[in-house]
Amino acid sequence: MVRNYLRRAAWSVFLVAMLAPHIANAALVEVIEYYHATFDHYFVTADGNEIAKLDSGFFTGWQRTGERFTVIDAATSAAGTTPVCRFYGNPQFGLDSHFYSASPAECNAVRAMWPEAWLLESSNVFQVYLPNLNTGSCPAGSVPIYRAWNGRTDSNHRYTTSAAIQNTMTAKGYIAEGYGPGAMPVAMCSPTAVSPGAVPQCTIAASSASPVVGTNVVLTASCSGAPTGYVWSGCSSGNASCTARSDTPGVITYGVTARNANGSGPAAAVNVAWRTAAAPLPPPVCTIAVTTVGTMPVIDTTAVLSASCTNLPGSYSWTGCSSDSSTCYVSETVSGTRSYSLVAANRGGASAPVSVSINWVASASPALDFCGAYPSLLYSAIPWTETILYSVSSPPPGFAWNGVWVGRFTIPPGASASGSGRIDVAEYAGGPIPRDVTVSRFACDFRAQDVTGNNGPVLTANGSSFAGLFTLGPSSLGYAELQAGRTYYVNIRNASADGTISCPAASESCGALLYLRPPR
Repeated sequence: MVRNYLRRAAWSVFLVAMLAPHIANAALVEVIEYYHATFDHYFVTADGNEIAKLDSGFFTGWQRTGERFTVIDAATSAAGTTPVCRFYGNPQFGLDSHFYSASPAECNAVRAMWPEAWLLESSNVFQVYLPNLNTGSCPAGSVPIYRAWNGRTDSNHRYTTSAAIQNTMTAKGYIAEGYGPGAMPVAMCSPTAVSPGAVPQCTIAASSASPVVGTNVVLTASCSGAPTGYVWSGCSSGNASCTARSDTPGVITYGVTARNANGSGPAAAVNVAWRTAAAPLPPPVCTIAVTTVGTMPVIDTTAVLSASCTNLPGSYSWTGCSSDSSTCYVSETVSGTRSYSLVAANRGGASAPVSVSINWVASASPALDFCGAYPSLLYSAIPWTETILYSVSSPPPGFAWNGVWVGRFTIPPGASASGSGRIDVAEYAGGPIPRDVTVSRFACDFRAQDVTGNNGPVLTANGSSFAGLFTLGPSSLGYAELQAGRTYYVNIRNASADGTISCPAASESCGALLYLRPPR
């Protein structure tokens, strides 16, 4: 995406590389890192509301990695710091990610060059120091923040203060971005609360916390106080990094003590759990959801194919549709039925091909759609598997302000499970917007609830988020009872409790996500 744009731009950064940070009056906060295995995306945030929602599962699929770093709260400031801008990648351009930069020049360049693809969310989410634009060095009292780009069309970045993690990411094919020569350019500098004259304080990061015996692990010390020397235990090195190896399984503790002109700091340690080689990862198993405007798309419009795959695919190969990610956009110029297929692969091998067929029509006909009372119908055919869909990834107008979004799924005959399943509808890239949500045997069914499902929806709700639990057959916990062999519809419309449209007409659409998880 953004590769060191204006890397050596001729503008002043308040001589930040020459100034020691003064953060006594600034509020330090932590940036927390998360990972979404299905998307293979990383995300960082210092926003307490976002952290709470990510930790609670409100945004499904995200898990803490355990990594974090320090920044200055956006509401405070310190001498020589610079605000960090945050952009959101528009899914309509094949993106669904966030990008951060501490460079005002880079922030302005992104706004100017990709105003529709990358949407500015804030010009000041938090504050950091900029490194020297030529050398990449950070001011005293701060440590490097590295940035790695996945180099894919779904453009995702990882931000870390760990040199070991950065080395791991670039070894996977990620591209290091930032300022300074060599393989470790620096994107930003994380402030620390180090007092003048302090001895070094260190932490150790391992390139792998549970490596296979007989392989190498790189241990990297991140220390404050500009160390001039290092003493390692369990590993031989006089530098900030050390390469360790073990030929037997078990937990080994490695340590380091760093020194500077003020003396030696306390010892830091890290445990590495050496293990025998694990069984290879099984190949992915995939399904495809199809989202169109109307139940049958019109030629020259767009249909969205969204793949859901197990076992962390590293590549996607589509037939009949051009994409190298889990999402593919397709359009046809001639009416008729077309088939599209996908093979995903990971280190364990390739998945079995999975296919879907779409019947393209020459012109829209109300007779083909089952929600004629609404000006716009966004329709998703959802497989009976864990699936998450985003209306912002859908063909224009997406989830129209005065329309409905209908997701259709069929429970296979004979399906059974002892646990519960769930259906979630939540805000995404907007809001808060109150919505009517129902789960019914009928499309666009917004009648009063009927637990039998014969004369109304089995589930109903109104609000900015919805989480409906269900079982296959009778439930002792009062959950909705769905039946194997039947087709159900998740009906969503932008409406307040009094039935009035809640999405402003000027917005044209209001984004939401739809999540289905069958019982286990």
